[in-house]
Amino acid sequence: MSSVTIDVIFEPSTLRAYIRNEAAMKLNLKNADQARSFWCEADVSVNSPLSLAPDTELGLGKMRMGILKPGASLDKSVKLYTRPNNFPDQYGLKITVFLYDEDGAIAEREDKLITIPCIEQKVSK
Repeated sequence: MSSVTIDVIFEPSTLRAYIRNEAAMKLNLKNADQARSFWCEADVSVNSPLSLAPDTELGLGKMRMGILKPGASLDKSVKLYTRPNNFPDQYGLKITVFLYDEDGAIAEREDKLITIPCIEQKVSK
């Protein structure tokens, strides 16, 4: 059982189809362990048309979250970008969170698969 809870929030919660988009993905880690601190990092993996860079296709990135103290939480945001060739669909992301203990060894590893919806914007008259 993991001692850290992982929550992901997108702002905005959906992407729009057929245009360039920019969304913030907020990663929140909560430490349920009342005795241990962890150094936290996360790998973020996306597939086209999502990218981690605004001007080129970048599919893999690393987030250094910092020290997660007992009973505390950490937040970190990363920007997601799309190309104009995005279609209405559910786009998947993979987040791998690494928790290092006081010896520098990996204490826990959590993989989380999430999706962000891309919808077609209806034009109202």
